[in-house]
Amino acid sequence: MTQSARRARSPKGLIVIDKQGDRILFLDPLSLRTLEAIEDMPKLPHELAISPDQTRAYVPAYGDGVHGDNPHPNHLISVIDLQERRRLDDIELQPLQAPHTLRFGRDGLLYICCEKSAVIAIYDPQQGGMVGEIETGSANSHRLAILPQRAWICTDNEEDASVSILDIAARSLVGRIQLPCAIAGIAAAKDESAVVVTSADHPEILILDVEGREVRKKITLQGHDKPGQVVRFSPDGRWLLVVGDHEPVISLIEIGGDDQRTIRVGKKPMDGVFHPNGRSLLIANEGDATLSQIDLVTGRVLRTVACGSGCETLGYF
Repeated sequence: MTQSARRARSPKGLIVIDKQGDRILFLDPLSLRTLEAIEDMPKLPHELAISPDQTRAYVPAYGDGVHGDNPHPNHLISVIDLQERRRLDDIELQPLQAPHTLRFGRDGLLYICCEKSAVIAIYDPQQGGMVGEIETGSANSHRLAILPQRAWICTDNEEDASVSILDIAARSLVGRIQLPCAIAGIAAAKDESAVVVTSADHPEILILDVEGREVRKKITLQGHDKPGQVVRFSPDGRWLLVVGDHEPVISLIEIGGDDQRTIRVGKKPMDGVFHPNGRSLLIANEGDATLSQIDLVTGRVLRTVACGSGCETLGYF
């Protein structure tokens, strides 16, 4: 095994965004014991992006509400030093508001979904400043997925029941996929053959053909009584994770097969991260302040540990 492969299988740390505690936690990636915390973060830290070199984390402050009811939207992105485990700085987005999902592109730039402003903000970590914006065409764009080979960004325009397709090079809206229902999550397959969204009306996911601008297939979520929300592909492209919305269940769907596993987790699961070794999955349960570790081979919950006051997102580094 190469040195880089060993690093990938053995992460140095685990960062967890404790939304309800307004803080960031650092956990031992093996024992899941909380080691350190960064207190007094801007109100309601939500999402997380880790830099490609795994030295920095970027955490947006969304505001004091939730999607569709965020009366006092925030406008900051906190920069976290993962080695020293401290908050370095806050990126000011004003006049842009309500930053949520953010992802790094192949060009090294950070793309930030500013929901209330209906734009994707573009931040250059090397220059240390904003370098542009892309209009999404919707003030309901809550999450984004990047397709690096196509140089596209897709946004989930939730109540608008649509997906916007943005061209990164042209920095413009180039297409839209109109959907039969409101949606609540989005992810792109590793090979970019499809984009997946979750229905906000029914327990099902929609597989989209982004080239043809249409729905290719619908898959019913087994064991879900309510719609799902967050979707995530595993780094190896084998699994699709679907997180229940205010329901203590997740689904693991095997790509290219018929295997769909429904697994009960903690109260109000919010997000999950696949371990770099490809053997396990960690779910953040905001409602009961726990993490659920799941074995990907058996589909069983290996353990449930207390963590923070109510965590939403997390990542290995």
